[in-house]
Amino acid sequence: MTTRTPDREPASAPSTASGPSTTPTPSAASGPDRPSDITAAVLDGSVLTPGTPARTAVFEAVAADPDGPVTQELLALTGNMGPAVRRTALTLLGELTYGRTPWPAPVEAAAARLHDPDPDVRRAAARLLVRTGATDRARTALGELTDPGTRIALADALLGTPDAALPPGTLRTDPLPEIRLLGALEELATAPRERWPELDARILAEVTALTAHDADRGYPIGARWGRALHRQDREQDCYTTVTRLLAGDAGAYGRRVGVQLAHRAFQEWRAAPDTLTPHLVRLLPSAPPDLRTLIVHALCASRTTTRRSADALAALLPDLTTAPAADPSHPAADPTAALAWHIAYALATIDDPRAAPYVHALLTAGARPHGMLAALRGLLRAEAADPDQLAAYASNLLRPEDPSGSRSEDRSENRDALSLSLALGILDALDPAAAAPCVPDLLAALRTACEAAEARGATLASWPELSLVGTLGRIGPPAATALPLLTTLTRDSRRRPGHGALALARITGDRAPVETYLRTRPWEGRRPTADHSALFAWLLDHGGLDAEQSAQLRDAVLRRRGAMQVRGSLVLWRNEGPPVAAELLAVLPDHLDDDLYGPVAMTTLAAMGPHARPALPHLRALIDRRTRLPLCVGSADADLRADERLLEAAERTVAALTDPTDPTDDGGAP
Repeated sequence: MTTRTPDREPASAPSTASGPSTTPTPSAASGPDRPSDITAAVLDGSVLTPGTPARTAVFEAVAADPDGPVTQELLALTGNMGPAVRRTALTLLGELTYGRTPWPAPVEAAAARLHDPDPDVRRAAARLLVRTGATDRARTALGELTDPGTRIALADALLGTPDAALPPGTLRTDPLPEIRLLGALEELATAPRERWPELDARILAEVTALTAHDADRGYPIGARWGRALHRQDREQDCYTTVTRLLAGDAGAYGRRVGVQLAHRAFQEWRAAPDTLTPHLVRLLPSAPPDLRTLIVHALCASRTTTRRSADALAALLPDLTTAPAADPSHPAADPTAALAWHIAYALATIDDPRAAPYVHALLTAGARPHGMLAALRGLLRAEAADPDQLAAYASNLLRPEDPSGSRSEDRSENRDALSLSLALGILDALDPAAAAPCVPDLLAALRTACEAAEARGATLASWPELSLVGTLGRIGPPAATALPLLTTLTRDSRRRPGHGALALARITGDRAPVETYLRTRPWEGRRPTADHSALFAWLLDHGGLDAEQSAQLRDAVLRRRGAMQVRGSLVLWRNEGPPVAAELLAVLPDHLDDDLYGPVAMTTLAAMGPHARPALPHLRALIDRRTRLPLCVGSADADLRADERLLEAAERTVAALTDPTDPTDDGGAP
């Protein structure tokens, strides 16, 4: 995850691609220690973007030689005359310290920047000083410096470092209320029960005395408070505190902290949306803009809170009859448009059709904000999207020109990859008949991808080839014009086993390509994660499986863990029926709390009907949790939504397994 100092000016877009690219990295082109490459990436900020060639080269070079020329170049850039460059260099050095033993090389540069004229540079330097292991110097600086922002950053970093030897209690008499507050919150996280009332009162008093908090530039105070309460399992106390703060008991800043604390509660406890959403919704109409933004982000973080506040959120969407939809892709330039998209995305992903006008206005304007595909899928489920419009939009994305019809000079390979991903995602969500008009553009894009792979001398199929072939196959017979090219493709890939054979079978209706592939596939010693479930499912739907194929399916599902075990379980159930129930029940419950495989496993259990009832205790244990599942999807809000999806899937599965109207003799099996 990229670290970014809040409120700094945004870095300009990187000049090179940041995704699937053939652009040589600095290390490949001229060595990772080439100063001009590193300097350019720091100057334009692209070195902080995950996946960029320069960033990858820097990390590889520093891992190989922590005190080498790349490190020296970065240290020199911490003294650059541009504050944005100094911040970028210090931030990157801080990211390079993760997972590293104490790293003395950046210590002097970090210490020197504690006196920088730019406040954000000083804060970045304070964090870097602690991360390098120089905790003694950081503690000394905390006692000697007078700049509030720098001291707060030092205290924050020291409190978050287990071996920093800075007991939180030593901060009780600090002259800065922000530091006293940080110390009290850290104490609360581990305090015995008898000290809770004292610390609660002290924290509330410090929050009440503040009108703003410099520490909110990092980890918000409300989130810290929620973390401490969660560690002590004080769920009801958290709800009571949120209610008091939102009611204004701690002033205007206290309300802000209350919203942050409610947001954190949503991430930690499943009952929080039901308890706290009404309080946030009541505050929304009268909240000033900054607070309203925080409330919206909290309500949109959870699928449950979005549903419960959908009317209030929909009322905040702009009136498109008076103004066109603005592109939300650059939130720093247009925060109003970014907030409107945040609302539209949240509503669309819970299948609320009121988001449709705004989402379609963005499509018409050519905007592609992050999350557009998920929003469009939600609107398709709600039958609030025009399939013909989406197919036309996907065709424009597939063509080498921009939707405007002219080639953009700044169009990069990364942008092309994102466009292709969005186009194929849209087409895969459409009915094959609706996607059929895009076949010529898909075929042209596949030829281009093949030519590029040939020029590179690739022996395995690239991601564009795999995805385009898969989409053509899903369209089926209307994609018959692609057969001449598909039959000449020789590159295969372990990422999607048999993708070409499956596409040919889907288009022609001929079993031979899939049967040949499965017959010639070496099964012994294969990686356990290879997923052939789609091939077996297609054969099962088009004539059934013979004895050899049935044995292969059984072996792949029951003997090897991985994607095939979960995704192939439904095919195995459909093929063998109740006799295989006990064997499936021995493996499927292990996957129920997995955000990727859990819903797939539950689909199989629901299809098994009464035969899957022995799995009910596992499902009910997942449903009965008070706290969120410990997932790791990418962010705290993503983890929250993944937990909600698993909970929804588990509740649907339990309902299916306990429905008295379901047949009990065969569970729907053949």
